[in-house]
Amino acid sequence: MADVQKTQYQWPKNSWALLTKIIRAWFTVETGNSEVTQKKIADVAGVQPSQVSTNKGFLQMIGLVNSEGTSLTEAGKRLGIGLYNDNEGFRRQGLELVIRQNALLRDMLDIIKGRGGLKVKDFSDEIALKTGGKTEGFSTGVTILQEILSGAGLVELQGDVLRPIKGRTEEREQERERDSVREEKSLPETPKNPGLRKIPIAVSMSSTWWIEVGENPAEGEVEKFLDMQKLMFGLKN
Repeated sequence: MADVQKTQYQWPKNSWALLTKIIRAWFTVETGNSEVTQKKIADVAGVQPSQVSTNKGFLQMIGLVNSEGTSLTEAGKRLGIGLYNDNEGFRRQGLELVIRQNALLRDMLDIIKGRGGLKVKDFSDEIALKTGGKTEGFSTGVTILQEILSGAGLVELQGDVLRPIKGRTEEREQERERDSVREEKSLPETPKNPGLRKIPIAVSMSSTWWIEVGENPAEGEVEKFLDMQKLMFGLKN
């Protein structure tokens, strides 16, 4: 198990539920062929612009937003498309990529696996040791880290103990071995056509279709179209 260098984390101000709204909105704005601003993201997410800015540091720390704070990372895009399409496969894939690329989450998962389980209090204490103590937003951040591990399907909460899900952790180890001999596949490029809005449809874990619609479709038309395609092609979330 690799040691995690003690790093002062920028903890979030809000819950994982609100942060996923921000990621979904960020993905929507990024694929909308227009300038990405915090105000646009906030408007789409239905939150205050200040909530985007105050949580951006944490989203960068865990690897969902790039270091410049200007765009989603590969993990952020995969999570975003999963949230946009309510697709569990892509959501889980995005979270697994976050864990693979984040030293703190990797180390905490290794501890849980190595011990066969870890009490929630001990999980919190371990993170405090690795991140310089329990500063403002720490409790919220620790809860989110738990939700990322469980959302990826790698651990589950049994009472007050976090336990590894054996089958999923073994699959993850196999995936890590494959990643060591190949480059991480990128999401397909967003089609470029000025004046049109790009809508992604995840048809499988490795395939995404894009449709183009006018910038301002009537309310509900896009959702109706997506529902129609799912019925026609037998697509499941």
